[in-house]
Amino acid sequence: MASYRFLSYLWLHQYASQTFAIIIILAFFRLLYTSYISPLWYLKKLRIKVPLPKPFIGNVTDEGGTNQHIAQVKRQERFGTVNGTLFFHIPTIWIGDPNILKIVTVKEFSNFTNRFSFVKSRPPFDDSVLQLKDQEWKRVRNILLPTFSVSKLKAIVPLVKDTCRSIIRTIAQAEEEQKSIDIWRECGKFSMKVMLVIAFGMDFKSEEQERKLTNAAAAQFRGAGSLKRLLIFICGPLYKFLKPFVKNEFDDSLEYLTNTAKNVIKERRRNLKERIPCRNDILQQMIEAGDSDKLKNAEIVAQSVIFLTVGYETTANTLAFACYLLAINPNVQKKLLEEIDTICPAIGGISYDALFDLQYLEMVIAETLRMYPPVYFVNRDVKETMVIDGVRIGRGVMLGIPIYAIHHNPKLWPNPDQFMPERFSSKEKSKRHPYSYLPFGSGPRNCLGIRLAMLEVKIALVSILQNFELIISKDTVIPIQVRTASTLSPANELNLGFRKRY
Repeated sequence: MASYRFLSYLWLHQYASQTFAIIIILAFFRLLYTSYISPLWYLKKLRIKVPLPKPFIGNVTDEGGTNQHIAQVKRQERFGTVNGTLFFHIPTIWIGDPNILKIVTVKEFSNFTNRFSFVKSRPPFDDSVLQLKDQEWKRVRNILLPTFSVSKLKAIVPLVKDTCRSIIRTIAQAEEEQKSIDIWRECGKFSMKVMLVIAFGMDFKSEEQERKLTNAAAAQFRGAGSLKRLLIFICGPLYKFLKPFVKNEFDDSLEYLTNTAKNVIKERRRNLKERIPCRNDILQQMIEAGDSDKLKNAEIVAQSVIFLTVGYETTANTLAFACYLLAINPNVQKKLLEEIDTICPAIGGISYDALFDLQYLEMVIAETLRMYPPVYFVNRDVKETMVIDGVRIGRGVMLGIPIYAIHHNPKLWPNPDQFMPERFSSKEKSKRHPYSYLPFGSGPRNCLGIRLAMLEVKIALVSILQNFELIISKDTVIPIQVRTASTLSPANELNLGFRKRY
C-alpha cells in the first residue's frame, strides 16, 4: 500500500511538472506570437518594409540603443521615406515623405490628433498638454496659447536677460584663466534657471534653495536608470507594485517639484485675492489664463513640470550645438558678429523687437536645429485606417515622424552634414517643401513653446557674442559625437574656448 502511494505521488509530481512545463512553453509562444509575430505580420500585410526586429524588444536597439538617429537614416537609405519597425511590440510606420506629412498633420489631423500612449501616464504628467487627448487637449491648449503671445513674451525678456548674467560670468572667468569650459553643461544651467524662474515662478530667496530646486529638476533626466525607465515604459502596473522597493532620486525630485509648484500656486492665488502684485511670468499667466474656462491647479502643476522637463533639455542642447557650430565655422561666426554689432551695438541692450531684426541669427539657429534637432522624432496615434498617397496606415499602429532622418535626407537637403545657414534665406526656403523642416513638429499639435524656446536661445547667443568670440580649444572634439535618449544631445563634454572682444 505504501509503495502504491509513493508511486502515485511520483506519477502526480511528474505529471504536474510536465503540465507546468507545457504551460510555460505555451505561454512563451503565445507571448512571442502577440508581441512579435502578429505585429510584424500586420506591418507586412500593410506592405510596409521592415528591418528584421528582435523578439520582444523589436528594433529599439538597431544601431545601438543611443544611436536611434543613425537607425532612422539607415532605414531611410535602405527602404525609402516610408518604412516600419517594431517599437518593442508596437507596430510603427515611419513617414519621412513631406507630402504625406502635410496630409497627416494638417489635412487629416482629426485622424491623427493624439500622441501614441505606451502606458497610462502618472501624475502630474497625465494632465499635461503633451498627454491629454481630443477635446481635453484642445481645451487646455487653447487656454495656454495666449500665454505665448508676443505681448506676454515681451514681458519675459528682462527675466531671461537677467539669467544670462551667470553664464557670462562663468565664461569671463574661464577666458581670464585661459581655460575651456563644457558649454553644454553651462547651457544646461542657464536653461534650467530660466525655466525654474518663468515656468515655476521661482524667485530664489537663497543660493541653497536655487541649488536644491535645480538639482531636483535635473534629476528628472539623470535620476531614473535604464531598468527603471524600461519598467515604467513596458509595464506600468508592475512598476507601481515595485515602486516602494526601487524608489530613488527620480521619484523624490518629482514629488519635490510638484509640491513646490503647488505651494507657489497657492501663494500666487492668495496674492491675487489680496491684490498683491505678482511677477509677470508664465506661471502667473497660467493662473490668470482663461475666462469662464480656467486651468485647475492640477493642470497648472502639470504644465509647469512639463515645460520645465521638456523645455530645459531641448533649449540647452540647441544653444550648445549652436555655440559649437559657430566655433568650428569662424566665417559664419564673423558674419553673425557683424549683424549683432550693427543691430545690437550696446552690450546688454537687447530688446524683443531687435532680436527679430537679426535675420542671420535666425538662419544660424534654424540650421542648427536642422542638423541637430533635439526632438529627433515625434509620434501620433491612428484612429482609423487610412490610405494616403498609396500608403496604408493601419489603425492601432504608431505613426512615427523621423525628424532627424528628414533633416538629413540628401534629396531634400544637399550636403546634409554641412553647416550652411544660407539654406534658410527667403530665396532658398521658397524652393523647399515646408514639411521638410520639422524641428518643432507641424500642424495644430506642433510645439506650444516655439516662440519661448527661440527667445531664450536668441537672447543667450547675442549676450555671449556681444562679449566673446567662440573658439576651438585643445579640448574641443571634432567632429562632435551625439546620442539619443529623451532628446538628441552631445554624447560627451562639449568643450570650447573664448576670446574677449573688448
